[in-house]
Amino acid sequence: MMLCGLGLAGCGSLGNAPTPLAGDLLSAPTTLNLGGRLLGLTAAPQLVQEADRFSVRVNVEASALAGGPAATDPLKVIGIYVFTGAGLWQSPRLSDFSRASNCSTQVCAWGSGSANGFTAGEDVRVIAQLRDASGKTYWLRDARSQNVVAKPLIR
Repeated sequence: MMLCGLGLAGCGSLGNAPTPLAGDLLSAPTTLNLGGRLLGLTAAPQLVQEADRFSVRVNVEASALAGGPAATDPLKVIGIYVFTGAGLWQSPRLSDFSRASNCSTQVCAWGSGSANGFTAGEDVRVIAQLRDASGKTYWLRDARSQNVVAKPLIR
């Protein structure tokens, strides 16, 4: 009986959700209707080859639906994923700058990490994981594939 109890104790939650599969991410919606606003994602992936760095900026834009109330819950980007021909990349670093003066949309964030596996001109798909103030998670995919833009290293 003691061993059975120990086995059950080890079957708790994972602590963090597992990384989603590429197929799951590619089926994420390109628009979300939240609180009377239609949300869409735009992404700008960049590659700085000299520094072996890849970064992607995501913006979540909201437009009011006819007759719908305005959304009040703020959203936060909690994950950025990029699907390439070589596989799935998850941003190891994430910076939310939604409240910055250069963010003209509802939500703005940067994801960055190693450029391993990325090439300039490559078509990629960008997906953001969002969380609202109540803790509910949403997935939103850029409606278009994006080209990875080579950006020079600025010193």
